[in-house]
Amino acid sequence: MSYWDSSSLAKLYLKEPDSDLYLTLAKTAIPVRTSPLGQFEVTLAIRRHEIEGKLDRQSADALVDELLFDIGEDTVELIATDFDIHAEFQHVLQTCLQRPQPISIRTLDALHLAAALSASETEFVSNDNRQRAAAVALGLTVLP
Repeated sequence: MSYWDSSSLAKLYLKEPDSDLYLTLAKTAIPVRTSPLGQFEVTLAIRRHEIEGKLDRQSADALVDELLFDIGEDTVELIATDFDIHAEFQHVLQTCLQRPQPISIRTLDALHLAAALSASETEFVSNDNRQRAAAVALGLTVLP
């Protein structure tokens, strides 16, 4: 099973240059697993596209509905929903910040990694370079 960061999950709903790669990867990863953070961040990304004029209101509503449908159908599975991940979050921070070359990780990126670890995931899907480096340092296999 693999955990999907919101940066990768969003590519399943918003058409970006590398979306096809992530759509292909998702077909082999059903269900795509993320935390509620992923749902919230992807919803906001869709709404930002609407505000920026990249999507009209109807299209944005349809994409948000598609995400909610996928969650309801367990095509996208929400994990770590209780967010009792304090110990894993501390582990992520310690691993990233106490390295000879510290990894400057952002809060939400660290929370996604902590959620993946708390669910015993072994794979992590992200296109964020710092988050990918942190995932490797934590012993996760990074995709793609």
